Formats: sequence, structure tokens, C-alpha cells
Amino acid sequence: MSVAEENRAALTRAFHDLKTGNADAFMALFSDEISWRVMGSSHWSKEAKGLANVQKDLMAPLFARFATPYLNMLELVLADGDHVVVLARGDTMTTEGQRYNNDCCFVFRLEAGKIVSVREYLDTKLADAVLGTG
Repeated sequence: MSVAEENRAALTRAFHDLKTGNADAFMALFSDEISWRVMGSSHWSKEAKGLANVQKDLMAPLFARFATPYLNMLELVLADGDHVVVLARGDTMTTEGQRYNNDCCFVFRLEAGKIVSVREYLDTKLADAVLGTG
């Protein structure tokens, strides 16, 4: 199996679990040196470097806004070498009772089976409208 096929399979399995709200397989793929950029120009658009900062600066504020498990439904996975592109649709309810169901495109780069960088593209206007600005 090629590196591209291995990376594609690992992310497909991880997103399969995210469909049920189980993030364990996804989180297990994160390198300690992961860099995550949420693209765009909104409150939620930022970059965090290092696993601790990704969890503290990106994930913690986001998941604090959710009242129900965050489900992420896989639509498409494409792989080329160490890059994997995933189209997915997230779905959850906010603490204010609003539905947050954003379409996302993730561009992952993996090294030795671990995610070292993520570029996340999403509807930032929807994110600000439903999740607020802090």
C-alpha cells in the first residue's frame, strides 16, 4: 500500500468515527508538532502551532460552544502523497440552541502517519453568525 493510500485509509477511519461523535481515532493521528490554520477572515480564523496550542486555542473555545456531540460526516477523501483532502459536514447544537452545520474542506499533510499540518476551509460567515465572536 502506498503512503497516499495509507494516509487516505487512516483519515477515512478517523472520520468514520467522527460521524458518531468519537474523536479518539482522529486525535490519535495528531503529531505533537501539528499546525492548524482555519482559513478566512473571521473570529474563528486563526493558526495554532503545537498540539497543546491547537487544543487550547482552537478546539477548547470551539467545543465550549457546543451543547451536543459534534458529528462530522465524511463526503469525499482524496489523497496525493503526504496530502489528504477531506470534504465533510459538521453538525451540532450550540449552547444557545442553534444548529451549527458547516461544510468544511480540510487539507491534511501527514508525516510517518501523523498529521503535521491542517488547513481548514469553512463558511466563516456562518461560524461567526452561529458561534459568535467570543
